[in-house]
Amino acid sequence: MSYKKPSEIKAELERKIQEETRSDDIKAKEFMQGNNSNKQQRAERIPTGFSQRPSAVKAGWEARVKEETKADDIKAQEFTNTTGWSKKRAEDVPSFAEKPSQVKSSIETNVLNANKSDDAKSRTYLKKTAKETSVPRILEGLDHVKGGIEARIENERAGADEKARKFLEETTYRGVEARKFKSTLIPLSVLFSKPHKDQVRISPGGTYLAWRSRGRSMADPNELDNGVRNIFVKHRESSKIRQVTYYNDLDACVHFAFTPDDKSIAFLRETKRGNESYHLFAVDIDPFFDQEDTKASDPNSPPPARPRNLITDPNMTCGIGFVGGVQMWTSLESPRHVYVSTSQIGPYALFWDISRVDIDSSQLITIETNVMSTKWGMVRVIILTLIARILSFCCIKVKPPTVPIQWFPDGEMSFRGRLEVNLLNLGASFSVRSKKGRWKTLHSCSFEDTNLQLMGSTGGSGTARMEFRSSRSGDQVDIHLCAFKSGGKTSDTTTYDRFDIDTGQYLKRLAGGKAKSDITGFVAHPTDGRAQFVYYEWEKTVLEVIPGTDGDDNLDWRKTFVEDDLRYIRSYFQPSMTFKIVSRQQSDDAWVLYAESDIGHSMFKGSPSAYFLFTRTATTVRKVNATSSEVRRNIELIFPSRPEMKSYKLARMDPVHVKARDGEDLLCYLSRNPPLPMIKGVHPEPPGPPPPLVMMIHGGPQARDSWGYNPLCQFLCSRGFRVLQVNYRGSTGFGARFLRLGMNGEFYKSVQADIVDAAKYATRNNDTESDDVDPPLPWGDIDQLAILGGSFGGYSALWGITSPNLGLYKCAVAICPISSVGAADAQAEKAFGGSPIIAKYWHRVFGKDVSKKRTIAMKASPMYRIDKVNNASIALYHGENDPRAPIQHSYNMLKELKRCGVAGELVTFTGEGHGISKDENFLYMYYRIEEFLCKQFGMELFDAGEDTKKFEQNTATVKWSAEYAKTEDGAV
Repeated sequence: MSYKKPSEIKAELERKIQEETRSDDIKAKEFMQGNNSNKQQRAERIPTGFSQRPSAVKAGWEARVKEETKADDIKAQEFTNTTGWSKKRAEDVPSFAEKPSQVKSSIETNVLNANKSDDAKSRTYLKKTAKETSVPRILEGLDHVKGGIEARIENERAGADEKARKFLEETTYRGVEARKFKSTLIPLSVLFSKPHKDQVRISPGGTYLAWRSRGRSMADPNELDNGVRNIFVKHRESSKIRQVTYYNDLDACVHFAFTPDDKSIAFLRETKRGNESYHLFAVDIDPFFDQEDTKASDPNSPPPARPRNLITDPNMTCGIGFVGGVQMWTSLESPRHVYVSTSQIGPYALFWDISRVDIDSSQLITIETNVMSTKWGMVRVIILTLIARILSFCCIKVKPPTVPIQWFPDGEMSFRGRLEVNLLNLGASFSVRSKKGRWKTLHSCSFEDTNLQLMGSTGGSGTARMEFRSSRSGDQVDIHLCAFKSGGKTSDTTTYDRFDIDTGQYLKRLAGGKAKSDITGFVAHPTDGRAQFVYYEWEKTVLEVIPGTDGDDNLDWRKTFVEDDLRYIRSYFQPSMTFKIVSRQQSDDAWVLYAESDIGHSMFKGSPSAYFLFTRTATTVRKVNATSSEVRRNIELIFPSRPEMKSYKLARMDPVHVKARDGEDLLCYLSRNPPLPMIKGVHPEPPGPPPPLVMMIHGGPQARDSWGYNPLCQFLCSRGFRVLQVNYRGSTGFGARFLRLGMNGEFYKSVQADIVDAAKYATRNNDTESDDVDPPLPWGDIDQLAILGGSFGGYSALWGITSPNLGLYKCAVAICPISSVGAADAQAEKAFGGSPIIAKYWHRVFGKDVSKKRTIAMKASPMYRIDKVNNASIALYHGENDPRAPIQHSYNMLKELKRCGVAGELVTFTGEGHGISKDENFLYMYYRIEEFLCKQFGMELFDAGEDTKKFEQNTATVKWSAEYAKTEDGAV
């Protein structure tokens, strides 16, 4: 049976309407001519002419149906494009492909609504003219046409639904069968390629937009995309775009900013791939736009300007360290200077100086010196720390010395704020310097009470903040704090509080103290730097206006203004989406927004995320004896970040909650295969058992998983798996109490128990207690589980496969994992470069027993438990230059895997660090992971096609790959 397209239904509709309208017009005319005696009376009651009215009503209805049918045609075409239907697929299920029931349902709804409205209008008109009985055909005509449309659509929908049901019954929604009816198999190069464009910024003066994008390099100027992200700039007025960096070895930067005069871009760049040591660079913009268009478009024409490395000392690192936020600032008062944190230590710097760098001359002047930067200062701190430690054994409390790990400037670029730690117990302090030059500690907390959301789990991710302000009330500072007691109660989540600097007195709370979420970020005004918005993240990220202004600020008007802005932005995006403000023009008339969904969206041109430009203009409205301002707001798409995703159906990500064995609530994210087509308005669950479930564990452990587009989740789902991510206890963002639950040796106990509990919960069947769970249980099959993770997530994957819960997982995938911890062996002590300060942090995570007792540490180390693995496989992938989890961890694991006869593989990558970053390397790694997982679960491995050419230049070495395993009797 073939189905008619919406446009064909429309044509038939028009034909019927014309015939019935012509008949009704004739009857109406005859009626008027045959009643001359009452013509005048009737004309007064029907001044517009009764003979014309029925056709006018029908003409209006015809136009409405025509518009709506055209809209449905467009929707149908969009559906076809989005689902990636090809002619070949249409041959398999032609009706189902060509006429999905959801498109028909939409047409039906539109037509019914239109008919109801026009029928009501016709009846009302006839009753007013008292001619309902004389001209019955007018009433019958509309109902007749409507009924015909309803019957036709119902029949066609029933046929399509029946074919859909039959099709689903014939598939198992697994492996190749799942690909027959939707384009879910996304190529590796599409999934794992870096975003087409990201880090969009607007210049302070509003002249330019800039972003990172994959572009050509000087090594091969004719190659349009070399997989390396370079910096591009667009002149907003002329719309000309110029590439201003031409790197080909690694991305141009991890962070960049315009100078306040709109003349240059300053950026932080890794000195060598994976070494986590950064230098400050700058490139001038004007020469690129002074260049003729013909030269600019010529790939062989040399760039008119080249980036300059402003750090001449090869041993220096700047801007980003082991923890903390990005420490790089510019100043409106001094636009040709960049202020940046600097250290001679190299990677994993914790103790920073502050330097002012001249962009034009590269002159570097240290303006703030850390006590740990000099030999005598370091010796003094160590001696005083030892004294404090000795006295503590004698029950004498002495405040240990503190050292700065992060600096904060005021509006005049005087660095008056510091986040400090003491080396005795790693407790944190928040200190400020008064205008008289005296340092004062406003708040201190122990390491156990320190919320690592402030510090960040990786360099550049910290959210600590100090904002200095002068008012009639005196010199004040607003600080992002943790464990601060106010009103007799200590907040479990982070807070933003105001203090008087001279007296140290607490003044008021501005934001934070939420029940379930720390403050996860701020948005400040572009000129005075005052925080106006604050981010929270529970299930999804939300943005709120900081309500903390007061009369002394004289800024209440600004608060109202940005509330209106935020309300407008929220109304623009759908409730299921999240958005962030990523850049603001100095005049505050234009903002760059980043919006995200878990799946592709038409608003983003099919991409799961996109950048938008929000603009606000005020126009003067003249009224009688007065004038007023009218504010107009607008949002327009700049570009999608991943336009290549528009041809594919993406997996949904649902926030779900799991109760741990002790009742602790665990926020998890379940990613499932793209939804099946709707049947009677509902997305049905696939028939048969659920597909294999991969437990994907985040690193850290002081980190978290978040909602949104995740390429690894999409990769696994497109290959027929489901994915469950677990925010186990110890994850950041949920308050200090939840964080503490994962410290002091719990990393291999309750943390791993949370992961096991989530896996078991996901595979249970519906029961009385879980009938209301959405999506409905089970999410996976207890016999079809895998575990995967990187860094600490890799440790968790190895622990899961070697733990007392033997047999829970069929296989484990560990990327750059730590395999031995604490005092287990010498290799464990070398993690993270052997830094004693970082080692002290890990001692707090591992707890006293694991840190000091070898036997307990060995029990907590997966490497010493390999002999317990039975009928399971392990795959390891590791960068050979990894400074955080040295490659020797995986080499040691390899010896044990071989000795115990465990199946699996070890693949190492030359020139990679803690994480695999080069395109050809991570594409090859995920190809190997796909191959590994498909073999474990008996699923078909699909041809990588053109992707094989993209990873053939990889630097991987397969150190070991074996498909043998130890049998139950111990034989190999």
